[in-house]
Amino acid sequence: MRLRTALALLCLASALAAQESEVPLGLNLPTAEGLQGWQPALRFTHRFTEPARGHSRDWYGLDGGNFPGLGLDLGIGAVRGLNAQVYRTADDKTVVLALQQQLLAGPHLRLAARVERFDEAVQQATYAFGSVGITGSALQLPVDLVAGSVTLGLVPTWLSRTTTRDQGLVTAGVDFRWRLTDSQMLLGEYYPRPARLAATYERGYAFGYRILTKGHRFTLLVTNVQGTTAHQVLGGDDAGGPRPPGQWALGFNLVRLF
Repeated sequence: MRLRTALALLCLASALAAQESEVPLGLNLPTAEGLQGWQPALRFTHRFTEPARGHSRDWYGLDGGNFPGLGLDLGIGAVRGLNAQVYRTADDKTVVLALQQQLLAGPHLRLAARVERFDEAVQQATYAFGSVGITGSALQLPVDLVAGSVTLGLVPTWLSRTTTRDQGLVTAGVDFRWRLTDSQMLLGEYYPRPARLAATYERGYAFGYRILTKGHRFTLLVTNVQGTTAHQVLGGDDAGGPRPPGQWALGFNLVRLF
């Protein structure tokens, strides 16, 4: 029995050691990937607030407002598979502090545990769509199922509160990543409407195309959700919730690995 346990631990350590270093970020959802050693990475996100619509008079939404975000991800070399993150987005001046621990990194299955705290630094106020200036936390368990060039992801999530709810809720985001070539990837994410929200709220979607180089990840995306954090995209009610079908807005992510 001891020999079997030792062999299992050795296999797990070997799998983690062989795992490619990567920022655990899809479009908005976390993935079960992770930075190895003490590797740092910068992430820059940008979301346009105006829908692209069907004409170019407003430059497909580029003439409207936007919400940029900037974050630092860092592998913690002292604990294999542990990553730390600090991220700040202009959406309600939200600051996110997070820790993510990779639990399993096999060739076909990856698993991680993530805990984060979010603080909206704007003055607390209540509007028709809900409250801003809120503070809360999120617990997530990103799971990646890998089949060749295709990865299917599930992100079970507990949120301590959302824009319209002071009590916690449980939900789960879904994503897929299809690596077309070594340098190109298609991505998609689905954000269901939490069961505790009224049926008047929409479901959320995001689709993206990513270009990968040795040190950069550039992703162009379209989405009907405005935010980028767990409580913004999975809460289902942030800023009134996802836009109705057809109301797609542009955005992009830029990640720099060092």
